[in-house]
Amino acid sequence: MAILGVGQTVVIISGNIDLSVGFNLAFAGCVAGVMMRDHHAGVAAAVAISCLAGGLIGIGNGALTAFGRIPSFIVTLGTMLICRGLALVVAHEVDVSGLAPGYEKIGSGLLWPNSIGIPYAFLIMLGAAVLGQMLLARTRWGRSVYAMGGNREATRLSGISLTGMTISIMAFCGLLAGLASVVEVSRNGVAQPTSEPQIELWCIAATVIGGTSLFGGVGNIPGTIIGAFLMSVIQNGCTLYGLEQGQQFIILGVVVILALLYDRLRRRGQESR
Repeated sequence: MAILGVGQTVVIISGNIDLSVGFNLAFAGCVAGVMMRDHHAGVAAAVAISCLAGGLIGIGNGALTAFGRIPSFIVTLGTMLICRGLALVVAHEVDVSGLAPGYEKIGSGLLWPNSIGIPYAFLIMLGAAVLGQMLLARTRWGRSVYAMGGNREATRLSGISLTGMTISIMAFCGLLAGLASVVEVSRNGVAQPTSEPQIELWCIAATVIGGTSLFGGVGNIPGTIIGAFLMSVIQNGCTLYGLEQGQQFIILGVVVILALLYDRLRRRGQESR
């Protein structure tokens, strides 16, 4: 969720949204899983294939949004269904097993297992977060992301290519969806053609709880990581209390709405000041 949230944060700051990340994750994982099972791809190759598959979906999202002049909400709603279908087709509607030896260590292995025992998955998440924050805070590209979310017309008039920025932003989000699939597949031991239910909404909620405005132009990666941990606490609490899936969806909806209301009230207070 945190890795997906990093990519989603960049997209939302730019004034867009990506609803396809959950099934993009499933599709990328199935592609890598089939390559490992049927073509004996190694661990490094499988990681690269997963990230490439996710990135290509992101590029497609960005191109359709930019050249088609279609809201990203609508585009990614469509590609969400496409990714779901592609994942089922690639995996032949069954879980893909037979992963490369050692692949499972990415999601469940530990660095220095005999002492501190830091999970590799945590280090991957930390690396994605540091990369995302550095891109946003230290590069011209990051400043352009904030500018797009703040005022698209002023950004265009300043000479920044909205088309190129949209494609690169969506590609970055897709790339991280592919990276998240590496952790997910290696942890489960199989590539599943169906993603975790509503994981895209969970990561959007984590992003908004972390201080990123759905109206664009405001947000940062550290806040998203904190929001992801809070959402994980909520998920784990629901599981420990034995709540049914329907009840968990209700809680998710309430959390998303409360986060949106808080964001709206915060912006209204800033505008009044």
